[in-house]
Amino acid sequence: MSRFEEAAAAFTNLCETIASLRHPVDGCPWDLQQTHESLRRYMIEEAYEAARVMARADHDSNDSRELCEELGDVLLQVVLNAQVAADRKGFQIADVIKSIDAKMRRRHPHVFGSDEARQDREMSSIKSNWEVIKAEEKKNKSAATSGDGFFAGIEGYPATIEAYEIGKRAAKIKFDWNSPAEVLAKLLSEVDEMKDEWEKGDRAALMAELGDVYFSLAQFSRHIGVDPEVIALDGNRKFLDRFAKVEALAKKRGVKIPDADQATLESLWEDAKGL
Repeated sequence: MSRFEEAAAAFTNLCETIASLRHPVDGCPWDLQQTHESLRRYMIEEAYEAARVMARADHDSNDSRELCEELGDVLLQVVLNAQVAADRKGFQIADVIKSIDAKMRRRHPHVFGSDEARQDREMSSIKSNWEVIKAEEKKNKSAATSGDGFFAGIEGYPATIEAYEIGKRAAKIKFDWNSPAEVLAKLLSEVDEMKDEWEKGDRAALMAELGDVYFSLAQFSRHIGVDPEVIALDGNRKFLDRFAKVEALAKKRGVKIPDADQATLESLWEDAKGL
């Protein structure tokens, strides 16, 4: 049995498992209650958990095995949502697979296109063609649910990714800053405005300014060529890794973290930074 045949058999088993969980009589009550709306949070959570492990999986075999499990959780969400749709006489899991397969072939003419198209393998051309094909696909999509404005269809991402995508799209119509320095100046200005509202005690205005700070920070990340979502995750990981060192130091010194005062924790933190 080839690896593709083995994959097909395993995938069929998974689809049958999910269909059984959604059986109207003998299925699982929890699974039967699920809708696309209720499953949104699980799709986001599973994608984030997979992304967390992906940051380390290239360098650690244990993380690689964990990634295998996390990707399975993501796949579960895809199959479960497809089953929900099928139960409503909508699309089938086969439609999902055929759709993404066709899209990948369409967006890679340098691999699947004509003999002439396969000759052009310059990275700049590949990226350019990708954007042209994406734009054509977007033009052909129905705007029934998302409107037809310039930013139509951009909602629904996690907030940081959405801010990044808004900035990318705005840049295409030259509604953007000209340099990272200009964005940084805007970011610092928004921080000052947030500070003013904090001092005034106007909570609603403070929340609005805090949102502006987050949006501007995402745009600064974009301008210096980094993904703000990845950077935010890396920042979280940096904190957690360092706090693990704090816990190790605390154990070595006989300090119980829940009972430690702020000064003790700050001291442990500073010591951990040197490790």
